[in-house]
Amino acid sequence: MRLKVGNPVLLAAFALGALGCATQRELIDRSASAGLSPCSFWPPPRSTSLAIAQSAGITQPDGLNGVANRIATQLRSAGYPEPRWYPTGLGYRHGFAATTRLEALNGDGTAKPELERWSSLYPEAANLRWLTLAQTMPLPRAGRYRVFLIAVTDLPIGASSLAPVWNENTVMDGPGVRSAERSAGAIGDLAARAGYRVGVYVYRYERAQNQAQGQSSAGGAQWSATAELRAAHLWRLAESPFSDTQ
Repeated sequence: MRLKVGNPVLLAAFALGALGCATQRELIDRSASAGLSPCSFWPPPRSTSLAIAQSAGITQPDGLNGVANRIATQLRSAGYPEPRWYPTGLGYRHGFAATTRLEALNGDGTAKPELERWSSLYPEAANLRWLTLAQTMPLPRAGRYRVFLIAVTDLPIGASSLAPVWNENTVMDGPGVRSAERSAGAIGDLAARAGYRVGVYVYRYERAQNQAQGQSSAGGAQWSATAELRAAHLWRLAESPFSDTQ
């Protein structure tokens, strides 16, 4: 099914709000005096592991709209309901990202059965602020948990958590940025220029039997990002195979 172009009024409101958010430079410095920025910028928060599609460039005839359709279809087929979509830059000028809901895992990295997989503590897909700040968090029971962030962009994809520049080109979320139409349909028919890649950031969390709270898993965890994609049946998110980068 073809995804429709977003409402021009919504996109205009999005652009104005994002510009105002992105120019508040004094709020971006994460020092004791400035505090945390209310905005989120590219790149995504540091992840447990990361995989990048081996080939750059997008061959989908519908550009980014076709890529978003492919990702939405693969997520739906693997049982991931209602991902949360983010722009990368005003008007999706540098692509987009999508996040999944926190899910409980078996020991082999596959998802738990439906009734155990999802928790009412986390009824929606993870947001960027939560992924940035969640070092310890309530988890329903002992075990392992996971969130995926799929990014499609022509900006550098890597381990760095420092935005190259904080402006309308890299803003992803914040006051005024969030469109009322939070779906792949808002991406519209945008051409995918040369150099676009698909990257999958994997966020792992765990709670031990003797712990009251869960915690994020450090990089270099047992499972690589490509192994996570195979276990989740998401290895076809991109047109080319994935390689691990961290």
